[in-house]
Amino acid sequence: MAGDLKSIPTLDKKGYREFGLVTGAIVVGLFGLAIPFLFGWNYPTWPWIIFGVLAAMALIVPMALKPVYKYWMMFGLFMGTYIMTPLIMFIVFFGMFMPFGLVMRLFGKDGMNRKLDAEAKTYRVVSDQPPAKNLEKPY
Repeated sequence: MAGDLKSIPTLDKKGYREFGLVTGAIVVGLFGLAIPFLFGWNYPTWPWIIFGVLAAMALIVPMALKPVYKYWMMFGLFMGTYIMTPLIMFIVFFGMFMPFGLVMRLFGKDGMNRKLDAEAKTYRVVSDQPPAKNLEKPY
């Protein structure tokens, strides 16, 4: 995994309490209220049960949320590393770079000058020599 398990921070009682309450509130807000409201569905009871269990654990025995926190963070690392990053790269490439390249190809542009020239001695492009004062004060 790109983000290893050592990168998961350890929390104290206050941290586990906040994790339980915030995670429970997000589950209720998202799955118990927002999604049913947006799609006109009936309001389910299971998000409220999850919130009740997480809130009770957070308020009574917050250290019992340690394994829940650990597996939730492992799931987040997995999603970020193997699902979201490739998906975002796919969207950026096929949504931006590929159409740009197709338009350039359509108009006959070759941004990298890859056309073969039988009369050319070399394909090397001579660069301009920067002035020495740029090296003395680069910024």
